[in-house]
Amino acid sequence: MDKSAAILIVDDYLLIRTHVRQVLAELGFLNVFQADNGKTAQDLMRRQQIDVVVGDWGMPVMSGIDLLKWMRSDHRYAGTPFMMLTAEANPASVRTALQAGVNAYMIKPFTVHSFACKFMSMLGVRPDTAAGRPLARAAAPAPTLAPAALPESNVIGLTPPIGERVKKSTVLIVDDIPTNIDVLAGVLKDDYAIKVAISGRKALEIADAFHVDLILLDIMMPAMDGFETCRQLKANPKTAHIPIIFLSARDGTEDVVAGLRLGAVDYVSKPADPTILKARLSAHLLLATAMQDIKHQNELLIDNARLREDVERITRHDLKSPITVALHGSQALLASPLTQAQREHAHMIETAAGNALEMVNRTLDVYKMEQGTYQPALQALDLDEMLARICRQAEFAFDRNDVAVKFDRPEDVMCLGEPLLCYSMFGNVLKNAVEASPPGSHVSVGIAPGDGKLHVTIDNAGDVPLQARAHFFQKYAPSSKLGGHGLGTYSIRLMAEVQGGSADMDTGHGRTRLTITLPCA
Repeated sequence: MDKSAAILIVDDYLLIRTHVRQVLAELGFLNVFQADNGKTAQDLMRRQQIDVVVGDWGMPVMSGIDLLKWMRSDHRYAGTPFMMLTAEANPASVRTALQAGVNAYMIKPFTVHSFACKFMSMLGVRPDTAAGRPLARAAAPAPTLAPAALPESNVIGLTPPIGERVKKSTVLIVDDIPTNIDVLAGVLKDDYAIKVAISGRKALEIADAFHVDLILLDIMMPAMDGFETCRQLKANPKTAHIPIIFLSARDGTEDVVAGLRLGAVDYVSKPADPTILKARLSAHLLLATAMQDIKHQNELLIDNARLREDVERITRHDLKSPITVALHGSQALLASPLTQAQREHAHMIETAAGNALEMVNRTLDVYKMEQGTYQPALQALDLDEMLARICRQAEFAFDRNDVAVKFDRPEDVMCLGEPLLCYSMFGNVLKNAVEASPPGSHVSVGIAPGDGKLHVTIDNAGDVPLQARAHFFQKYAPSSKLGGHGLGTYSIRLMAEVQGGSADMDTGHGRTRLTITLPCA
C-alpha cells in the first residue's frame, strides 16, 4: 500500500481520531481524513476517493456497520479495506461484521503496537517487516516505520470519563413557538448538540431517525400535545429509553403528576432559570449514561455466560476425546516391551493425560454445580471402607513417601452420598493434606457421628497461610501450590454441599483440620 493512500478515520470521539491519526503518521501515512459518523464519512467518500477506512461501530446518525454495508454495495468501495474499531466484543457482533465484509476487527481498548500490527497485516505487510522492505504482494514501498518500533504500552480506546461523554449528548427541543426554541437553544448550544422540532409529530420522526440523548418537551402544542407525544415515545422501543423533561407553563400538581406517570424524568416550569435547567439536564444525562453503561455491562455478562456455556460444550465434546486417546495410547505402550527410559516417558504421558482428564471432568462438574443443574445419585455407601481404600492408595499414589497416613477406622459407618463424587472429594482432600505436610509428619483421618450427620476429619501438620485463610474455599483462591489451578478446595466445598453436607477448615498452632460433613444413611 502506497503511503500516500487516502485513509479515512470514522469515530464520534475526537480523542480516538487524534490518537489513530498520530499512529498512522508514525507509520508514514499522512493523507488522512476524518469523520465523526457514518453519514459524514459517506458524504466525504462520494466526493473524495478513499483507499482505506478505519471506523468505529457505534456512532450517531449512521453506525460503522451501516457504513461498511453501504461500501460493500457500492462498486467503488466493494473491495476497500475496512478496519472496525469497536468495544463490541461479543461473538454475535464479530459474526455480523465478518458477514458484512470487514477486513480487520479490533476491540477497544487497544495498544498502539497492536493497532499498527493489525493495520499493516490488513494491508498485506507482516508485522515484523523492517522499514523499507515491502512484501511481494505490497503495491509500493512499506511505510518508513515498522510496527515493531512503536510503543507497546500506549493504550487507545479506553472508555472516556462519563463527564466527557455527557458533553457529546444530543438534546431535542420540542416547542411550537420558535422564540422559545431560540432561547433554549441559546442556553444549551455551548454544552450539547441541539435538534429542534416544532410539533409532536416531528419530534417522533426525529427521535426515531436520529440519535437523541434527552428531550425537552413542551405540553401545550396543537394537533398533538406533549402528553400524547411522550406516550408515543415511550411506546416505541427505539425511543422508550430517552429521558424526557417536560418544560411547560402549566405547573399544577395534576400536570406534574400526569407527566411523571407517563414516564418523564422531570418537570420544569416556564420560564426556566437557565442555571437550574442546565443543572437538571446534566444530572439526568449523567444518570442516563450511567444506566446505559450498566445495561451494556449486563449484556456483556450475558454474552460471557453464553460464551462460557459454549466453552463448556466444547470442553465436553472436543477436549475429552483426544485426552482419552492419549491416555489409552500411553497405557497400551506400558503393556508392551519398553526400555526403562521409554517406560518412564510413557508413564509421564499416562499421568499427565489422567490429570488433564480429571481436571476436565472436575471443571464440568463444578460448572454444573454452580448452575444448580448437577443431580447427584445419592445412595447409602460404606464410608469407612471407602476412606480405608483411599488411605491405602495414598501410600503409593502421591509423590511423597515421607508423610504417613493414619486412619482410625470405625466399623460399619454408612453415609448418604454419591460414590464417585465422594471418592473424588476425599481423595482430593487427602492429597492436599499430604502435600501440605512437612517431612516426617503424619496425616490423621477420622470419622465422628453427630445428630444425623457424619463428620470426616483430615488433620495434618502445618498452618494455612494467614493471607489464604479467608479465601480458602473460594474459586481461584491464590495458592503457593505448584501447578495448582484454584479449583481444589472450591470443588471440595461444592461437592460436599451438593450432597447435602458441608466443608469447614480450622487452622492454627501448627495444625490444619478439614472437616467434611455428610448426612447419615
